[in-house]
Amino acid sequence: MDTQKKIALNMGLFLGLVLTLFIALMYAIDLNLFTKSWIGIINVVIITVFGVLSATQFKKTVGGFISFKTAFTSFFIAVVIGFLISTFFNLLLFNVIDVEAKTILSENVIKYTVEMMQKFGAKAADINKVVEDMRASDSFGVAGQLKGFFFNIIFYSIIGLVCSLIIKRVPPQSL
Repeated sequence: MDTQKKIALNMGLFLGLVLTLFIALMYAIDLNLFTKSWIGIINVVIITVFGVLSATQFKKTVGGFISFKTAFTSFFIAVVIGFLISTFFNLLLFNVIDVEAKTILSENVIKYTVEMMQKFGAKAADINKVVEDMRASDSFGVAGQLKGFFFNIIFYSIIGLVCSLIIKRVPPQSL
């Protein structure tokens, strides 16, 4: 295995462990933490940091120069591996270990969504439609978790593209 993939794999495994511990702590402390905005912000920071660390660690091993593609690949591999581990843990936790928590969490998410829609002045009919759609879907089941996984990969790919633009450093060309 080449150095880039080894570093990205290690960072991804570590990210997966951190995300899993974060989820387990929120589960153990209070299920309401899953709907807190500040938790989402912490998550974005943690995941982005791990992706950036993956790219910058590889950049150091190759003498301080890294192409945009290589930086993005390092970021992407680490984030995908981290999310695979975390998604698997979510599936296990909410579909095998504690199915009741999935029901409570789903209701909390619906309640949070209704509050947010009301704050933004959504019409009652629109709110009712969203609630009906949310109750019809199982966001913590296999299909919902896979959908969330792919959404996160797209979201963090965009972040990874921006970070890779910042991280890249091409060697100076001689005349």
